[in-house]
Amino acid sequence: MPMRLGPLSSARGRCLRRSVVHCGFLHGHVSYLSYDCQACLLLLTVDRDVFFILSEAKQKIVEKLRRGNCLEAINESMNRPSFLASQVGVPEMRHFLYKCKSTAQFWSPGLEPPYHTAEETERLLGLYQALHHRLHAASRPLKLLHQQLDKETLLAWVTSGFELYVTFEPLVTKHSAINAVNKLLRWIKKEEERLFILNAPTF
Repeated sequence: MPMRLGPLSSARGRCLRRSVVHCGFLHGHVSYLSYDCQACLLLLTVDRDVFFILSEAKQKIVEKLRRGNCLEAINESMNRPSFLASQVGVPEMRHFLYKCKSTAQFWSPGLEPPYHTAEETERLLGLYQALHHRLHAASRPLKLLHQQLDKETLLAWVTSGFELYVTFEPLVTKHSAINAVNKLLRWIKKEEERLFILNAPTF
């Protein structure tokens, strides 16, 4: 459920499931970066008593971002229209989700028809989740999975360097989907400096 932020910072606690032996809590310090920036900053911790330490850390992050004129760049980026899958140049592709394993970062284009409604977005993410579970099944993990459904064709591919989930028009064959994915991967490689933070700054 989305959380509305007021002008102040807030702290929330959530119970972790399956990631700790006993029920531990993950606490988040959530705040806008600053009064003149639309982005939010989320700092996570397992220690519930570090709100003020995280507040100080947030201030240091904001000071460094301000010195580098990064807050303006963040605002410009947030106001820029979303990049769409149709702009990649693979006509039969509707959407994709790419994970770069070396940076542990995800990238996907903006949602466009037929996935632009809340209901269809949720359905698409559910399809990706089902593919993910199938690829990473403990009993029989897969490297490549092609699935043709009534409304779309899906392809999921996991390698040592990336994880990729792609949605195509419903009648796309496996051969065509693989050719399209190879074209997409060439595009991602060409654009990786724009899509991913390859040299992360330290604060």
